[in-house]
Amino acid sequence: MKNKTLVIIVTILFLAGCKKKEKNNSLNEGFDTEGATLIAQSNFSSNAHTTSGRVSVYSKDGSKQLVFDGFKTDSGPDLRVYLSKTTTNKDFINIGNLKSTNGNFNYSFDNAVNTSEYKYVLIWCEDFSVLFGNALLH
Repeated sequence: MKNKTLVIIVTILFLAGCKKKEKNNSLNEGFDTEGATLIAQSNFSSNAHTTSGRVSVYSKDGSKQLVFDGFKTDSGPDLRVYLSKTTTNKDFINIGNLKSTNGNFNYSFDNAVNTSEYKYVLIWCEDFSVLFGNALLH
């Protein structure tokens, strides 16, 4: 009986000490803005789904960073981040899968990409060809 009680107490103490690790959603996760040049920024606008937050483009050490701050959108299947010349998916650069529908995160992309030409950041649902939200960089 004492052994059962001891096992229960140890289990309770162990479980009480286990907390779910939350992802660090700091703005500079993986990217230090010190010494970086801010190229453009904008706030997201909603399209088919409510989308909000800020996106900035920085240049540093031969690459560019797309930095999302306070970002939020609805969940959807196969959401992508595109840099595009318009708010369509006709002439775009695929930056990658959307990392999160909520929070702060960033993407690296080629320094040769001209963000004056590819001036829209799109949150695009690939499966249904739907624009969730966009930001016009300036």
